[in-house]
Amino acid sequence: MTNMKKTRYTTISGMVSALSVVIMLLTNIMPSMMYVIPIVTGAIVFSVNEIIGKKWALGVFFVTSFISFILLTDKETALNYTLFFGYYPLLKPIFEKLPKVLSWIVKFIAFNIAITAIGLIVTFIFKLPFLDEDLGKFTIPLFAVMFNLVFVMYDVMFTVFKKRLAPLFKKFKSKLS
Repeated sequence: MTNMKKTRYTTISGMVSALSVVIMLLTNIMPSMMYVIPIVTGAIVFSVNEIIGKKWALGVFFVTSFISFILLTDKETALNYTLFFGYYPLLKPIFEKLPKVLSWIVKFIAFNIAITAIGLIVTFIFKLPFLDEDLGKFTIPLFAVMFNLVFVMYDVMFTVFKKRLAPLFKKFKSKLS
């Protein structure tokens, strides 16, 4: 890789990381978006991976995660991004090399481990109440089912993005070369 190409990729990664942090900061204004914004920001990591590669996408993920934990008042949003939605776009192609059924089993295991970790960290480290008084014992199972449905949509979204945006990704990639 030439120095000029490295400089371009570094610049793009820095700008995309800054954009990702700004998007993550929107949860300071709109706390109700604490699940949506990490999903959107994960799509940015996906795009970087498709255009300039995994190494650069990992850099964007790590920078965004680190700065989000420093700047965000809502640490749960930073956890959602860091413990799953930010790096999943990089794992998805690896999981999809497996047979289809096994691929989905592994994806669900990875996702459920992540949301369990997020729930435990939020409850026991950040001391945020997790159980809703109205729903009581049904809160956790309902949350798990709804979040798993969101995960399926998230996964399918990347499959559709890859198919629909492939020409655009190719165009950007060729301009950067």
